[in-house]
Amino acid sequence: MKNNSDNINVYFDYTCPWVRQAGYWLMAIEKQSLVSINWKPYLLEQQNSEFDDDWKAWDQDLDHYVSRGIWPHLGGIAARKISIDAGYKYMEAIFEEKHVKRNDIRSKEYIIEIAEKIDIYSNEFQNDMYSSDSLDLVAKSHEEAASKGIFGTPTIEFDDDNSVFLKTFTPPKEDYSKFYESLKNITFNNTYFGELKKPQPPWPKQHSL
Repeated sequence: MKNNSDNINVYFDYTCPWVRQAGYWLMAIEKQSLVSINWKPYLLEQQNSEFDDDWKAWDQDLDHYVSRGIWPHLGGIAARKISIDAGYKYMEAIFEEKHVKRNDIRSKEYIIEIAEKIDIYSNEFQNDMYSSDSLDLVAKSHEEAASKGIFGTPTIEFDDDNSVFLKTFTPPKEDYSKFYESLKNITFNNTYFGELKKPQPPWPKQHSL
């Protein structure tokens, strides 16, 4: 990454369709050195839980509790420990399996299968995925987000602590940089900007990826 790239946090849940849409664009602008991204796990199942406030998804017995997003996050943490490129490959594979093929990605066995398919699996990958430190990272990241009032994914946080929840289709490649700069211009160093929402319908059609 170039030294002058923006440092941003992206709070995300692999299972969110809007994370898939924005994810391709975010990965692309990181590859272009426009940004350096700290991918921050967030659990929509925790946000949308019908249990009482003391219930935490990460405190459950994961051998019996079927978590919507924990195992995908743990696999992602293990992948990014290998390299940025391994993290990209994993993210793209998860998006394909979950949102295109509509496969059930909730189990640790399926995450290992994905890692094997994209050739990033190793004993070290498995150990990192099963690590209590990785699970603790998921918990702390989610609670950090909740303390900031974050409620959905993806939420992009700039280095001045201003953040924005974004629902977007993946922009065309020629607009990647312009779209990022436009988003930054209305969010960065802007404490009075609250919400910008496009009337629905119609949504614009998705561009080819």
